[in-house]
This record gives sequence, structure tokens and C-alpha cells, in this order.
Amino acid sequence: MKITLVKKIMEDGEECRKCREVSERLEAGNEMRFIDRTAFADLRDPGSEGSKLAREHDIDTAPFFLVEEEGIVSVYKTYMEFKRKVLMKTVEKADVEIEEKRKAEAEVDAIDFL
Repeated sequence: MKITLVKKIMEDGEECRKCREVSERLEAGNEMRFIDRTAFADLRDPGSEGSKLAREHDIDTAPFFLVEEEGIVSVYKTYMEFKRKVLMKTVEKADVEIEEKRKAEAEVDAIDFL
């Protein structure tokens, strides 16, 4: 299994807030060790690796996870889905609360890779 985390870089050169939050959650849960590589969708560079992966997989939000197993690539759009389905870990109450807050803010903090 090969896992790629795709994160977004904003116009100011900083990672997006959601990407930082997910990275912090991965670190806190000692789950970053499962990530084989990180690709960046840099809004200043439409040709960046992460931007290409987002277009290839028709994804318009970040962060997201690509999991390749036996030549098949699966896309996980949220940390919770990734945690539950790939890492086979129980989603905790704090995860649910963070995800609900993230969804509520999604319209305000929409992204566009194109």
C-alpha cells in the first residue's frame, strides 16, 4: 500500500488551514508514519504535482489522500474517512466535532485548483 497526502499551498506560500489541522491530527495520532509521500497543490503553480493529482482524480478540496494498492488508487476526501477505512481506527468524538466545523466553514473557505 502506498499513501499520498495532497495538501494545498495558498497564494502567500503557506499551507491552507485545513491542511495544517489534518497534519497536526496525523502527528498527534502517530499516523504520519503511514504517509509515504506528501504532494502539494500550489495555487501559484497550476502545474504543481498536487494540482495535477487533484485534476486527475477530479478533487476540488484539500487535503485529500490517495491510497494505491495492487495498482488501484482510491481517493479519500476527509481525514475521518481515511482514518476509518484505511487506518482501520475508530473515529473519536473530537474527530467528528472538527469535521463538522470544517464542513460548516467549507463554503467560506472554498478552494479552486483550476
